[in-house]
Amino acid sequence: MISDVILSIFAFYLYSQHRGLNSLWSMFFLFMGLSSFIGGIYHGFTGIGEQFRFLSWALFSISLIYAQLAAYQSVKNKLIKTIFIFKSLVLLFLSIVNIDFGFMIIDTAISMLGFILLGNLLFIKSLSKFISYGILISFAAAFFGIYKINLHPDLLTSNDLGHYISIISIVLISKGIHEDSLKQLKEVKK
Repeated sequence: MISDVILSIFAFYLYSQHRGLNSLWSMFFLFMGLSSFIGGIYHGFTGIGEQFRFLSWALFSISLIYAQLAAYQSVKNKLIKTIFIFKSLVLLFLSIVNIDFGFMIIDTAISMLGFILLGNLLFIKSLSKFISYGILISFAAAFFGIYKINLHPDLLTSNDLGHYISIISIVLISKGIHEDSLKQLKEVKK
């Protein structure tokens, strides 16, 4: 629960830092923060109901959609953007119906690793390397989750470790967004 709240604080801070630079990336941080905060409430008070868990997952799904839309904002292809939304809706639906966060992990892998990281390497070719580094680091969190590595049963569970790694990830992504925004400003001034 504590790591959820700490992650949400970082995400809200990064939202505030980027809302004037890039509205799509800032929405990624906003919805990630909301997801983490609601998830923290659910993890701390599971008796409040599954709807809080599912709301957290839905907000996370929205954050992934915004990240993809932000990465592809210069691409004028409505079909690819429709695919981002449809893919996330299907995987969110499967997560909720099966009560399995694994589908959200699949969405994260397809969205961040597939569409953003590989998409940048092969197609977009303009995103900062720090966005790629942040995405790669975020997958270290999956390692702790898959193998259920807990350093402390209450304070450093696999979920907590994943959240702390996610903080490092979003800070690097933020650095990349800032770098890209400055580059775009310089190009506009030319």
